[in-house]
Amino acid sequence: MSYVVVNFADGEERTGKAAFFNIQKATFPLEVETAEGRTEVRTVRLEEVKKIVFLKKEPVAASAVHYETISQSTFASTVAFKLVVEFQDGELMTGSAMKYSPEDKGFFLIPLNPADPSERTYINSSSIKKVDKKRLLGKLLIDDQRISESQLKEALDIQAEQRGKKIGSIMVDETMISRKQLDESLHRQKEKNIKLGELLVEAGYITREQLEKALALQKEYRQKRLGQILVELKYLTPNDICLALASQLGFAWVDLNQTVIPDEIINLLPAEAIKKYEVIPVEIKGKDILVVASSQPQDPDLKKDLRSLADFPLEFVVAFDGYISALIRKHFPDSS
Repeated sequence: MSYVVVNFADGEERTGKAAFFNIQKATFPLEVETAEGRTEVRTVRLEEVKKIVFLKKEPVAASAVHYETISQSTFASTVAFKLVVEFQDGELMTGSAMKYSPEDKGFFLIPLNPADPSERTYINSSSIKKVDKKRLLGKLLIDDQRISESQLKEALDIQAEQRGKKIGSIMVDETMISRKQLDESLHRQKEKNIKLGELLVEAGYITREQLEKALALQKEYRQKRLGQILVELKYLTPNDICLALASQLGFAWVDLNQTVIPDEIINLLPAEAIKKYEVIPVEIKGKDILVVASSQPQDPDLKKDLRSLADFPLEFVVAFDGYISALIRKHFPDSS
């Protein structure tokens, strides 16, 4: 029995349990709970859905703050194909897939981001506007005839049991490939202080060509940050950028688009300071530490000034600047 969130093509969303989901079947039964507390079974036709999100079985953390790093993305990002899916309604999703063909009626997308609440998402191809696809390590090794499809599957099965272990290391340990072959396929760069763009390329989130295009645009629009440009180009989602920035800078991060922040938390910092420094208070950690989201939490002046204004010790986390701006406009309409 899987817990799922079904997004229908008409905008309806239902949460429930799916016991017999089969991508080859036209329908599946969805158990939903009514407002009266009764359980009803609804027959859902795959052609009427936009996507079906299969949720992880682990309990959801009470805190909005994430401590995952981009290095933990390896499980998903080395499977076969990296996909950037743009839906007809404008939503963007990134992930990996064992197989993908435009002719398929639907396919599964595995999230790259280790903090994603889903373990996989079924996507109805008819709801898609565009898919950008590139090969990842597993597919490259198969295409180079260094491993077989069955060896890749075996390595992925092992990795599913050992989530912290990189798939390349598993292949070497299982003598599927040599260390030299792995190094030749990865072409990993070993700089200690790696730049954001290089970090994203190395982790498989963007290609070298995509990075070069974004950097060229950044030279033209110098006021824009690289992360903002990559999101605008629809190469990445805001959460991809947060994960990469947090990994690069050594901070935790938060998805403000999925976080409900009470007014009493927002009001723990002066409104003028929130608008001036473009930050958002997120939550109280422990007994008295105020978690504050910023797109530039490494800025020493920002941290010094805000700490002088706050009545609490502050902990800074990374957040997408677009989400911060939206929350500031929501809570302080006069700032727009």
